[in-house]
Amino acid sequence: MSPCRARTPGTARPNRGLATNETERHLINRTNRLRRAGFTVAALALGLCSTVAMAQTAADVVPGYTKPYAHARPNVNGMGTVLELPVKEGQAVKKGDVLLRQDDRAERVELERLEKEANSTVRVEAAEADLKLKEAQYKREKDLLASGNSNPFAVEEAQSKWIYADAQAKVAKLEQEKAKLDAQKQQVKVDQMTIHSAFNGRIESIDVEVGDATDPQKPLMTIAQNDPLKVEFYLPTAQAKRLKMGQELQVRYSDEEKWMPAAVTYKDPVADAASDTQKIGLEMKNADEHDSGMQVLVKLPPEVAQVAQQAQPGQPLGAVPVPVPAVSPAAGVAANAPAARP
Repeated sequence: MSPCRARTPGTARPNRGLATNETERHLINRTNRLRRAGFTVAALALGLCSTVAMAQTAADVVPGYTKPYAHARPNVNGMGTVLELPVKEGQAVKKGDVLLRQDDRAERVELERLEKEANSTVRVEAAEADLKLKEAQYKREKDLLASGNSNPFAVEEAQSKWIYADAQAKVAKLEQEKAKLDAQKQQVKVDQMTIHSAFNGRIESIDVEVGDATDPQKPLMTIAQNDPLKVEFYLPTAQAKRLKMGQELQVRYSDEEKWMPAAVTYKDPVADAASDTQKIGLEMKNADEHDSGMQVLVKLPPEVAQVAQQAQPGQPLGAVPVPVPAVSPAAGVAANAPAARP
């Protein structure tokens, strides 16, 4: 009879089935962890591929921003009072439209007085009549002297009066010309008291009200011309020098798909040495009446985009990214553009 292993009273028999189940669960959990890790690696690889693809797709595109073509802040030439203000903020205006009129009633009265003086010929006619009289008297004295009925002193006196009358007639004509110039000067002064728009645009802000006193040192309002638009962006100097004045580039807004042509009109003559960049300016038509100060994307020509690949072999083809300058909503100016040079 084979010996039997004695069992301590109260000890349970080992459960072999339970041990097998725990091993299986351990193997299943390990397999699931491996699967999840595999999925994570695959997702990371897919994301990396997508990022590389996007970088390669947009490598020839650089960020920029739009600016008004003209940004005027008109003021007046003298102190006065606002009499009329026929425009309001946001209103579209045409070139020549009245924007503001100072109280010019006293100046118009002065203009009328000067115009009457300039147009009057009374003084000239009086001087010319006196000249003819003095000339006749001089001739009569000469005739009397020839007949022995006068003396040289009387002839000389008559001649002097005739010469003086001739000078007075010339002075009268000169004063009339001066009066005409004074009237023209006053007309300019009156015209300057009415402010007209210098271009087609839109009123951005108004800083005065009817009845306010005007200060020549303070602007009255701000007007922006958004058609055409200016587009500004920054490029590394190695790329900027490849662009030519008048060259056409493609521009689109960051939230639109339509590309629009824009011509190179400006290259900063002084590059920023700290960042090795140069500001580029474009001019773009704005038939859709977009506001200025918007972010845009500028597509570089292939010959310009390839400069980055030549400078940094192994990197994606295209331009070296330059941070998008923040645009001030009031003036449309880059806030984080390269710092101004001393």
